[in-house]
Amino acid sequence: MELQNRYIKKILSGVFCLMVALNAQVVKGQEYTDSIVIDTIVASWSDNVIEKLTLLAQEADRSYYSTGISVYDLTGDSLVFAYNQQKMMRPASTQKVLTAISALDVLGAAHNYRTAVYADGKIAPDEKGMQTLNGDIYVIGDFDPKLTVTHLKEIVKAVKATGIGRINGKLYADLSMKDTLCLGNGWCWDDEQPYLTPLSLGGDAYECKPTKINRYNPALNFLQTLSRQLEAERISVNGIGIATYRPTSNSMLICTIVHTVEDIMQQMMKDSDNLYAESMFFQLAADRKKGIGWKDCAAVVESVIEKTGFPTAYVKVADGCGLSLYDYVTASLHVALLRYAYQHEEIFTPLYKTLPIAGVDGTLEKRMTSGAARNNVRAKTGTVTGVSALTGYVTASNGHLLAFSIINNGNRTAAEGRAFQDRVCEVLAE
Repeated sequence: MELQNRYIKKILSGVFCLMVALNAQVVKGQEYTDSIVIDTIVASWSDNVIEKLTLLAQEADRSYYSTGISVYDLTGDSLVFAYNQQKMMRPASTQKVLTAISALDVLGAAHNYRTAVYADGKIAPDEKGMQTLNGDIYVIGDFDPKLTVTHLKEIVKAVKATGIGRINGKLYADLSMKDTLCLGNGWCWDDEQPYLTPLSLGGDAYECKPTKINRYNPALNFLQTLSRQLEAERISVNGIGIATYRPTSNSMLICTIVHTVEDIMQQMMKDSDNLYAESMFFQLAADRKKGIGWKDCAAVVESVIEKTGFPTAYVKVADGCGLSLYDYVTASLHVALLRYAYQHEEIFTPLYKTLPIAGVDGTLEKRMTSGAARNNVRAKTGTVTGVSALTGYVTASNGHLLAFSIINNGNRTAAEGRAFQDRVCEVLAE
């Protein structure tokens, strides 16, 4: 009789498993049938998630475009789900996640962008008794994208504070921090691209069109605007120019305009600003030598990837913002970097608070505006023609923090990719 009961129990348990697989409702507690105790089978959180993600992956498998998914449980330290996670794909603006984590790791959130202004020459009264700088003023660009006319007024105020009433010389811009290439490696000519120069004013770098910003020269506009500001305070200057400058013991530091990596990262991530991302990309190698190029910066990103243990053979870093046709990543790489960030508080804390929040702000403000994903998913979006991606963090219903990456390539419209990503996120947040 005992053997018969065990046999019946095994059959009924199998039936219950089939019911769960068919999404049948499972009775909680215990059921009693003919004195046989049948243990209720309640699917765990991970089982439910895997089942739903599998259905989504099967849907993606039938679609005309390619999809890669990787989900990792950071709290439980285990892989939850993977679909094509090792397939190399274009990341679009989720490339900014690589740039941000690399900057926080190598430079730190408090690292300063420093736009320094120097006077080179002697200050002495002229024949009219006016304090005159017999020399030049140099503004050394550090690729700070937050510079505005307000900062120029600060420079003028600092010049006045030295007592200088006239500049018997020129006003120079030092752009030697990076190479002279104005566009990124592999950028399409018809994308909305910023002009990559170490010195520009606010939106100037996005307005480099014929007849605008001194014919594609934001740095020249910077100098002309500063010159006008000086003249408005009756401080004359003999001209402007571009020159490399190395401060000496005789140089006088007039002022330094400072913004931190964390300052820059806010707009870079929330608004997906390409200029800000490229400035951070170049900042990675700025202290190593003059005239750095994209390869110098890519090498720094790859060095951070190596720290995660991820093979760099499966990644191609061509720029910092994701506009390049030559950027290639995998969903598993994104997750490896997000895991690395999570393991280092000094990286995770500033990164997490700059990521767009679903249904709340940034590029996710109008996505996932209801349901469990709203105000929960924090992730970087990515969109260029034929590419849509989403990479970040979400807290699951079991309280665990998950890192995820969803990359769609070859989709006709970005809306298709976004809709799929939002469904995946909703499953993860449920």
